[in-house]
Amino acid sequence: PSVRVQIWSAVDSDHGTSSRFSPASRSRWCYLGRRGPSSQPLRRRWCRRGHVFSGTPNPTFGVSAGELKSLCQLLELAETTTPAPTCRVVGFLGWRLCPAAPSESQDCMMLRGEPRSDTFLLEALLHSHADLPEAVFTHIREEMVLLERGGARECDAHAPASFVPDVNCSVPVLGPDDPSAVKFDPQQDDRGCFVNQQSNNNCYDYANDIVTNTFAQPGRGSGVCPPHTRPCVPHTCDDVKKAAVSDGLVWVGADLPKDLPARGHYVSLHIWPNSNFHWLRMDSNKLWSHKPGGSSVRNVDNNGKIISDPSKADVSPWSQHCGYLLATPSKSTITMLSLGESPQALIV
Repeated sequence: PSVRVQIWSAVDSDHGTSSRFSPASRSRWCYLGRRGPSSQPLRRRWCRRGHVFSGTPNPTFGVSAGELKSLCQLLELAETTTPAPTCRVVGFLGWRLCPAAPSESQDCMMLRGEPRSDTFLLEALLHSHADLPEAVFTHIREEMVLLERGGARECDAHAPASFVPDVNCSVPVLGPDDPSAVKFDPQQDDRGCFVNQQSNNNCYDYANDIVTNTFAQPGRGSGVCPPHTRPCVPHTCDDVKKAAVSDGLVWVGADLPKDLPARGHYVSLHIWPNSNFHWLRMDSNKLWSHKPGGSSVRNVDNNGKIISDPSKADVSPWSQHCGYLLATPSKSTITMLSLGESPQALIV
């Protein structure tokens, strides 16, 4: 057993992922594919980095040795295996291939925009995760077409924040209740733990400004659902809003907040209908930032634009803007699981 595949988010969402699938890398993967009987399925491991989803972990599936051999044969036919460029910060951005062995977990490669391999991996995803909403497969197919046409060419490269040394990220790590202290500064925000614990925290953690290392789910910390339920509530504006209110957030309304609150900070809720949720956070400069799933913190949308009005930002396929809530870190219950449960047990 040697390889696992994950739908992937962004080139920089994983410091251990190469942005090229070079001939040498391809030879390595083809070698890995010959290490066992072709009928033997590879171990299916939870993969902690990169997302097509934002609120919940990505689908991960195993590739048998025989399937990997077929994939390598397709890659041999490819004109290039350099990932097509993309401006996306949320949504489908490709496929991440990693060894199943934990000791080799940093030796990952990504594929994006090569028609044969994209189609092959989509069929494998359909086979292994047939229970995913049809909207997810539709979105992936649409993005595959755009990527195979060459992708985007005019986006500024995003440099992820560097690992922050010598910090204590024991959970929970709470951000400030003072709205003037809520800033887009990943290396300082919550001691830099959204950088150091990037893969263990999602958009809801970041929006609340609380590092939990549990990939927090609206309603889970306040007991709306059992700890291991995923999703905790249906992915609709009303259900996710009610779950967040149960966690201690306060509904504000549909109108864009113009000023900072007296205490806490505003957050914006977005829904990919019946598929996933996404949250953005208003910072002290009245601009908005977000953390797409287990990838890095951003302050731009899918068009590379600074976000001044979340209702007008391109965070597709999260197409429904539900409105705004007030989050106060010291009043939130999303920390309850990080106090009493093993984060690893909650994420896998």
